[in-house]
Parts: sequence; C-alpha cells; structure tokens
Amino acid sequence: MKKPVLILLALFLSLCWVFPVSAQKARVLKFSSIHEPVHVSAVTADKFAARINQMTDGEIDVQVYHSRQLGDALQNVENVRNGSIAFTSVSIANLSQVIPAMDMFSLPFIFKNEDHYWYCIQHPKIAEFMSQLEPKGIKVISWITSGARSLFTQKPVKTPADLAGMKIRVMASPVMINTMKALGANGVPVAWGELYNALQTGVVDGAENNPPSLISMKFYEVSKFFIINEHMRIPDVNIVSTRVFNKLSESQQKAVMQAAIEATHFMRGAWYVSERTSLEQLKEKMTIIHPEKQPFMDAVSDLVKAESTRLGVEDTVKWILETGKKF
Repeated sequence: MKKPVLILLALFLSLCWVFPVSAQKARVLKFSSIHEPVHVSAVTADKFAARINQMTDGEIDVQVYHSRQLGDALQNVENVRNGSIAFTSVSIANLSQVIPAMDMFSLPFIFKNEDHYWYCIQHPKIAEFMSQLEPKGIKVISWITSGARSLFTQKPVKTPADLAGMKIRVMASPVMINTMKALGANGVPVAWGELYNALQTGVVDGAENNPPSLISMKFYEVSKFFIINEHMRIPDVNIVSTRVFNKLSESQQKAVMQAAIEATHFMRGAWYVSERTSLEQLKEKMTIIHPEKQPFMDAVSDLVKAESTRLGVEDTVKWILETGKKF
C-alpha cells in the first residue's frame, strides 16, 4: 500500500475515533399533535421531544408535528399502530375504536374531582387495564390531563331540558353519543379540525370541551355560551407505537419512559395555569353559565350502569365510583 493511501486511512480512522457519535445519523421519530402550538398539550409534546433528544445524546431526534399536519386523532391512532408515526397524544375516547372498553373513561361524572381523577388513573389497577392495548400496537407511556369537559352552545343551557333536540359535537365514542342522548341532545361525531366550520355553518348547535381548547381553536367566535357543567373528565394519554418502541435499545426505551414521566409532571402544572387563564379570557368573549350539576348527573345515572354492563367494565367502574367517596 502506498504511503499517501496509508496516511489517508490513518486520518479517516482517527476521525471516526474522535467523532463517533456525530458520524452516526440520528434516528428520526415523529410525534403527531392535533393541537395548535400554543395549546398546553402541544407545548408538552415539545418538552417531551426535547428531553428524549437530550437524554439519548442525539441518537433519537423526535420531531413534533402540530395542528393535525399528520392527521386527526383517529388517523394518529392508526398510524401509531402501524408504526408510521412513533408518538401521539390522544384522548382515550379515540382509543375505543381499538378496544371498546376504553370508552369506560368517557362515562359522565365518574370522577368526582381532579384529585380523584389522578388517584384513579395512576393506580396499578388502571395500568393493568391499559395494558390490553399493547397487543394492538399501542403502549401507554404517560397520562396527561384535558381537565373537565363542559358544553358550549349557541343558546343558553341551564338544565338537560334545554338541550332537547340540539346537535352537540362529540368524539367518535358510543358512550359520548349515548350520553348526549340521555341528556336530550343528539351526539354528532365531527373531526376536531372540522368543528369550527361545523359550528359556523350550523351543522352542529354546540360541542363540549375544556377552556384551553376553546381558546386555541377560537370556538368562542362561533359559540355564544359556555356552560360549565363539567360532565366528563376524559383522560388524555401519550402513546408510542410498540413497533417502534420494541426496536429501541434498552437505554433509549428508558429515556422515552423517563421523558414521558417528566411530561406528565410538566403538564399538570402548565394545565392548571392554562385552564384558569383561558377561563378568564372566555369571560370576556362568551356568556358563562354555571348550572346546577345534579340534574345532569340524575339524567345520566341509568346510562352509567347500562354502558358499564355493555362494555364489560362493571367491576372497574364500581371501584372508581367507590374510591370517589374518599374525595
């Protein structure tokens, strides 16, 4: 071998030794968010991604796509299952398309308050319940909150009777559809990205969600009243594709799980601030109504029992309701 060739080979090997990490191309993983970048869930996704990038020393580059760039909630769930995207934040109501029993979390008024909510979803009993998603290609890596859901409409609502005949947008959840029916309304599934136009054109007369979502999507421009009846607390979860997760190294998997835990802690604080700030903003943009909750609770009591039986989750729902007595 000629001397110049030996010199070049030695130089190449020395560069590989000095820069071993930079010579490796980072593995890019996609995180799909349905929310606008200002929404606390979207901010949490950014924090989650940055932490993974940091803890893996750049081996993994999690790239977040906001505002439904990669699809709406149901598309995200399917893309996680097939591994075309790695992560998404999603309401558990949308996971009922994969396993119907997940709709248990959409049952109205089963969580007494926020403290009861966190007690239940972080309990080992619920962790075991969620593990049934893994054979379907979905691994739950952390819980986040979307607060209490309340109604926003074009006309005032103070009792369930005021909802008679109204078309209320809900997620594609049988429990949510049946809940609206029990309240006297018609539950109409509409994709999140299409809701503004549906409200504007009268396809639906109202919808239900939390204050930060009303602000980020500007629903106050096409709705007049915000009725704080807090009929549901449907959990959001960060999920990862098992097809992607199982191909990561052990250290990378640990980084993902640690980042997910930190994301939950971050969002709990950020959500508290966002929810209260958003509600103050809504007071300037909509008429706020605080109805008596008991008539709404009475209207859906039989539904909770019937849906628990249909979904085969009577024991778990009974446990949730019993634990609520401590809060």
